[in-house]
Amino acid sequence: MMRHSMQGSFFFCLLCMSLVFAEIAFADTPTVNSFTVDPQSLSNNYSTALAWNTTNSTGRDLYFSCPLGVTVKKIDGASFPCNTRQSVSGDPVGWAGFILTNVSGAAQNVVVTFYPKDSAGTNYDQGAIRRTLTVQTSPQPILDFSVSSTSVASGAPVTLTWKGVDAGGVNLQFECADSVSIRTSASAVQALPCGKPALVQDLSISGSLIVYPSNSSRTPVSVTVRVFPAIGGGTYDATHSLAANFSVLGTPPPTSPSAVEFTSSAVRLIPNEPFTIFWTTRNSTGANIKFPCQDGLSVYIASSTTKIKLPCGTTAFATPLPPNGTTTLSVSSINSYGANLDIILLPQDANGIYFQTASLSLNLSVLPAGTVSPQAQSTPAAATPPSMATASQTSVPTAKTNIQKYTFSRALKRGSKNADVTALQKILAQDPDIYPEGLVTGYFGSLSEKAVGLFQEKYGIAKKGDPGYGTVGPKTRAKLNVLP
Repeated sequence: MMRHSMQGSFFFCLLCMSLVFAEIAFADTPTVNSFTVDPQSLSNNYSTALAWNTTNSTGRDLYFSCPLGVTVKKIDGASFPCNTRQSVSGDPVGWAGFILTNVSGAAQNVVVTFYPKDSAGTNYDQGAIRRTLTVQTSPQPILDFSVSSTSVASGAPVTLTWKGVDAGGVNLQFECADSVSIRTSASAVQALPCGKPALVQDLSISGSLIVYPSNSSRTPVSVTVRVFPAIGGGTYDATHSLAANFSVLGTPPPTSPSAVEFTSSAVRLIPNEPFTIFWTTRNSTGANIKFPCQDGLSVYIASSTTKIKLPCGTTAFATPLPPNGTTTLSVSSINSYGANLDIILLPQDANGIYFQTASLSLNLSVLPAGTVSPQAQSTPAAATPPSMATASQTSVPTAKTNIQKYTFSRALKRGSKNADVTALQKILAQDPDIYPEGLVTGYFGSLSEKAVGLFQEKYGIAKKGDPGYGTVGPKTRAKLNVLP
């Protein structure tokens, strides 16, 4: 009887203690009496107030469940991360303000969850309350978009400039256009893609970019480029993009090269004696010569210490000659009769192609084998066999005779070709110390230039290194005009 009485008392005490602890636990459980969001529907970049009334709560967490394109910040401007549980300070009864921005391109719902904490600061997720609010999209995230020029030459730069708000960045998209490619630098090998976002990384919400469009066609092509506000995660709002247009001019056709001038220091060639050819081309990267194959005739490079025979029937030089220049040649003949030598000047384009249709040609007479220059003939023929005869030039020098008075009235220099040059060479040839070659060709070449310089030195007009040395200027003309 005593045992049962003691056992009953023990269980009664346990029951009492359980009731006491249950009462204490019930008293500490946090309660959310109310949680409101006002307003629940708001425009982009507007604020809403979250208000709460709690009991037995010493803290609280908030969780904004945001779709892509929506961001949240506190009313003081501080960022408040979405999709992350964050503690919010304040009293058990209080409120907090938040600003919501939506650049997704459409209205979005945002779920806000309020989590109370008990008096010990422990989360009480069973008491969480959720509210849903709606935020409208930004009506104009891109405020302005412009191009530096509405018409640009192929390969020239054009600057794209934009200004935006709200979004975290932008990207560009070029609509595909036949024959047009866009690059971010003039030297870039890779062109930007068209018909999709062009850049791997987003650009700032306001800024500019220089691009280099090129057009491989002959006619202008219109290009449309759009700037898209970034939603996030590599997606963009096409609805609120802005477009700009510019025209890329066509690439002009390549200019064909042409031969402008082709002359020779002599038109009658003495076998084995050098002669000089002169040429000028336009829109070319180089030049070459070609001559037909003829029995008994061979052409050599005469300026070399070793005679180099040039091939016939094809381009004579393995390496192209300069677009404008001179070279000295000689021709050998084993024929007892005269022959004609045709030399063709071929201009070359940037692709290394020689243009036969834009060529010029010379038709030169080659004297019979054994012919020697009059200078060599001043020695009795028996003393100097023809095979041993030498001369420094190819045309017949003018004998020293009385020359009809000539008046010089214009400047002459290397490259000049006219009657004045002919008269000048005749006068200079009267003095073998000045012009031993005695060539009268009507072309002012290197030999004439040298002779004029010696003439100027002889009469104290100029010396080597002085301006005008080797050219016929006012002082030289004056002296020539008073010569007897």
